[in-house]
Amino acid sequence: MLLILGFLAYLPHSKHLHIFTAAINVYFGRTRARGRLEPLRFDEDIPEEDMRFGIGTVEDLTWKQMVDSMSCTECGRCQEVCPAWATGKTLSPKLLIMGVRDHLFTQGPLALAARADGEPYDGPLVASGSDLEEMAWDCVTCGACVRECPVNIEHVDHILDLRRHLVMVESRFPSEAEPMLRDVERQSNPWGKPQAERAAWSDGLGVHVLQPGDPVPEVLYWVGCAASFDERARASAQSTAKLLQAAGVDFAILGPREACNGDPARRMGNEYVFQAYAEQNVETLNEAGVRKIVASCPHCFNTLANEYPDFGGDYEVVHHTELLAELVRDGRLAPTATEQTITYHDSCYLARHNDVLAQPRELAAAVGKPIEMERSGKRTFCCGAGGAHMWMEENARPINEERVREAAATGADTLAVACPFCTVMLDDGVQSTGAGMRVADVATLLAEAIEPPQPPAAASARDAAGG
Repeated sequence: MLLILGFLAYLPHSKHLHIFTAAINVYFGRTRARGRLEPLRFDEDIPEEDMRFGIGTVEDLTWKQMVDSMSCTECGRCQEVCPAWATGKTLSPKLLIMGVRDHLFTQGPLALAARADGEPYDGPLVASGSDLEEMAWDCVTCGACVRECPVNIEHVDHILDLRRHLVMVESRFPSEAEPMLRDVERQSNPWGKPQAERAAWSDGLGVHVLQPGDPVPEVLYWVGCAASFDERARASAQSTAKLLQAAGVDFAILGPREACNGDPARRMGNEYVFQAYAEQNVETLNEAGVRKIVASCPHCFNTLANEYPDFGGDYEVVHHTELLAELVRDGRLAPTATEQTITYHDSCYLARHNDVLAQPRELAAAVGKPIEMERSGKRTFCCGAGGAHMWMEENARPINEERVREAAATGADTLAVACPFCTVMLDDGVQSTGAGMRVADVATLLAEAIEPPQPPAAASARDAAGG
């Protein structure tokens, strides 16, 4: 009995504390969409002293984050699946949570003592010790750690709350991300292009740009910044538009009235900018009477479906692969399969955060012969663009090159994607590794499989005219 009682007294001061807290943490684990971040509140009716700007000192930790840190079993499963750790970065999700726990145990009693004496607590930042700040910027927010954790620790929420305080209060963030944040604020897109050019990708396609007062279309196509402004990603938007037209879907785009959804700024830690764009876009969509939205970008899809409801935006949101797969099943699109071998890369924000797994594979199987990579589905490996890393430098082996090597090992001809960020990152990876694969969105592959082949006579006449 003395041994048992002694062990019980020892538990709160050891890593075995999770024996008490793990069940509580699992019970109160996330039940809403995994891709959703809890918004910070900047309402005027909230007292200034109650406003929270992420995790600064130990007093800014939420009760769930405290229980998270005390529930870690130190098993290392999160670390094993982390793409940053796998490519030599500082970030270890396990060590980050342990660092938060150690800070809590060290500074928590001091904060409580200051509060008891009626004095302000002026302790160090949580992110100031044990490389926590550097770890926070290594994260690609893929959520692999959260999925693998046996006790439902929400690592990404900790990391993004650390970023929020560093960006909004301390003004400390990687310098290479500054142009992106500036362009989002000034030009409404991370590429810094004029809004007047947002619909330029659709020139010559006959796509209807929704104007104020126009009838509400069956589907609003939310194109996103990447497909609007990046040359390589545009092919996905153009193919999607052609396919919707071929299937007779009544759709329209917002054109210049579509602004950045705010996801890059939010994942970077700038909650102010995100909320400003969320409110602006929700107002635009609600005024237009939009009810159903199709999005090509998983980041736009996640934001519109899971985060805009917090700001009054309640819509039916589908990813373009979901809608296209439905059109193929209904016979409204009839692709012709080829002999090309295709390996499909699951986007983290599509597969892991939002459970869209089957539909992109249906499309790949409809146009070619699919081959699975070793890490696929909900255990996919990130392309390296998430968490605003599309605009940040990597300080070790590039994640996108690691993923391309895995794709090339399958021997497939084509690396299929369903995300414009993945298109850009993996195409860069193919070029830098010399993998010799084609990177294409599944919508592009589907459009090519539906377009009728040109008769040889017509092709000869065209070549002759060109000559």
